[in-house]
Amino acid sequence: MRGVALWTLGAAVAFLATAGAFLLLANLGGGLTVSDGPIPQADPSKAQDSKPTLVLELPEDRLEGLERKPGQRLALDVENGGDEEFPSVDLTLDVTSGDTAQPRKRSYRETVEQLAPNEPATVEFEIDLSPPLPAASREAPAGADSQSREILEVRATAPEGASAVKTAVLAP
Repeated sequence: MRGVALWTLGAAVAFLATAGAFLLLANLGGGLTVSDGPIPQADPSKAQDSKPTLVLELPEDRLEGLERKPGQRLALDVENGGDEEFPSVDLTLDVTSGDTAQPRKRSYRETVEQLAPNEPATVEFEIDLSPPLPAASREAPAGADSQSREILEVRATAPEGASAVKTAVLAP
């Protein structure tokens, strides 16, 4: 019985010594004082009003008309949702294969000059949606290429820092 009492007393002393050491180290670190106060939060309404914005539209009816062949034309709409004119807006369209066994990426670029506030512009890309050619050394099942999905990602950026991104997945 005496051994259990000594063991319990020793464990309690070790616990108190460890807790004291941690408290001492925490106070030496120069932690946050009451005068520092909480971290100031930005007012989201002010941040959104002053930030230039771009709006991208990728209408579904235009996507539905696309076929798996080269020379496809895809029109998308970009609008200046801010209060200041953009001298230019750069648009990038990336078409990526959904087939991870044969990854394929094609990129297209266009620029819109002088986009006034609340002014929409339609940009047309000529894209290649043809399936990749099968590798000569690899046996591909018939129709495998036609089952691959295409992923379209459109990015619009203005020199003033405004940007927008739209993504669409084309069914096989």
